[in-house]
Amino acid sequence: MKSTSIVRVLLLAVSITVGSFTSGAQAASSEFCYTVDLRGGTAEICTDIYENPTALPAGATILAVPGLTETAAAWEPLVESIFADPQLAPFVRRVIALDLPGHGDSPVPVGLPFGLFGELLIDDNISVIIQSLGILDASGLGANAIMAHSMGGLAVQGAQEALLANGASLSHLGVRAAILLAPVPAGGQQWTQPPPADLSPFIVSDPALGTFLALPPIAFQLGNSFRTTSGGLIPNLPGLAQLTPYVGLEPIATLLQLVGQLPIPRPTARSRAFAPKHGTALSIVSFSEDVLVPAGDLDDLYAYLTGPSGKLYRPIVAPDAVHGMFISNPDGLIEAIKSLPLPF
Repeated sequence: MKSTSIVRVLLLAVSITVGSFTSGAQAASSEFCYTVDLRGGTAEICTDIYENPTALPAGATILAVPGLTETAAAWEPLVESIFADPQLAPFVRRVIALDLPGHGDSPVPVGLPFGLFGELLIDDNISVIIQSLGILDASGLGANAIMAHSMGGLAVQGAQEALLANGASLSHLGVRAAILLAPVPAGGQQWTQPPPADLSPFIVSDPALGTFLALPPIAFQLGNSFRTTSGGLIPNLPGLAQLTPYVGLEPIATLLQLVGQLPIPRPTARSRAFAPKHGTALSIVSFSEDVLVPAGDLDDLYAYLTGPSGKLYRPIVAPDAVHGMFISNPDGLIEAIKSLPLPF
């Protein structure tokens, strides 16, 4: 693919107008964008802000962090289910879904002083999350809960560690609850990875952006996010039209760091990083049919992060409890979320 064609496609997907109104299949959101520092450079970050008109004024604001190749739009099915649930809806005032650099409406950063877009790491996502929490709070949109999926859950673990190392914590930024859906375990903790997939057809090299993964929606649809442990696809497989806006570009360095093919390991988190004394109640939700982050790895991760007193590990056991269940069957996830102590 020629670089001019790549850039043209990217520009068509970028919107950086603060406060513009967009609408999905059912849920509607406003867009809020801002600038963050990125290792001596800057990046424009955009979020989709879903407001719940039926919520109580004191309802929670949740920052939602997507996983590998996922965009902010991927949270829309779960947001719709939360807002439609008569028990949960009154207590969730707002969901702010984050687009990481080069994903969804966040433009691909160019002219970075340290290198190219393709060289961004999970550590950069950690920085974006921490800065976003501060910027949102200063803008009157402070999040008192954070929800993350897959690699996004790893970044939240890394954010807590980075803050603790500097004498702070997520609770210092107002986050009193963290819900991690099938999170990739922090470096040094057990993660039973599936056999590597051949992603070479989807790797793009561009002189201005570097090397990145441009996963087509059909590959996302037929990949491991919606496959069961027996190898089959779930019967309630989301359609391509639904999934297309959910898929973004991923820097190759981020992908290689995630799967252990860089000398830079996955971000770590200390034992009991989410112990009660640190002020953020951690919940982890696992999925029985997940082949990307097996449920068997996550009960041990939860105990490591919280200590033996942790009571908020929630395994979901169902025939369609796959890695992407928050997209394919968000209603099936709601009961687990309702049992968690969000900061209401």
